Parts: sequence; structure tokens; C-alpha cells
Amino acid sequence: MSTLTLNIEDNLLHNAKMYAAAKGINLTQMVKEYFAELTKTPDLEKVILKRYSEDELGRKETMALLGVDYGELIVMMADNHLPLPSLPPSEIKAMAATFSKVWRES
Repeated sequence: MSTLTLNIEDNLLHNAKMYAAAKGINLTQMVKEYFAELTKTPDLEKVILKRYSEDELGRKETMALLGVDYGELIVMMADNHLPLPSLPPSEIKAMAATFSKVWRES
């Protein structure tokens, strides 16, 4: 089990403690229940893939969130009919240089 540290205003913490006490639970249970409710979204994986496709999430971040490697990520994108995001100019330049080198050597 992981530990979570939150930085919140004193009055919000006080109100949250009062709310939890009124419900007969502690703050940890309240946060767990709230997170469980938030993450019930059945299409959460698709939302992450769409954000990656639209360049809103980086490749490494997306792979970490989904717990997959790059090959699996590409398959997931194809399975969901989503285009791969555009590559950063530095990666395109490096790929072009590699291609050029391979082309000259063949």
C-alpha cells in the first residue's frame, strides 16, 4: 500500500475531518472511497490513449500510466483506431540521420 501526502488549506482539512466524522469514517477511508468512485470510469484507458494521441501526454508518462511498453502502446493505439502523436523534431531528425546512414551503407 502506498502513502499519499496532500497539501491543503487548514479550513478545508478541518471541514473534511468534520465531514468524515459525520459519516463515521476517517480521512483515509473518505479519500479511498472518493478515488474509487472517480476511477470507476470504464473508458479511463481510452481517455489516456486519446490524450497521448493528441500530444497532451508524453510517451513515457503514458506507458507508465498504462503499465505497458512501447510496442504494447502502439498496439493499443491501433486497437482504438487512434493515430500516434507527432514526434518531437529532435526525434525526427535523429531518425532521419539513422535512415540516411543506413541508406548510404546499403
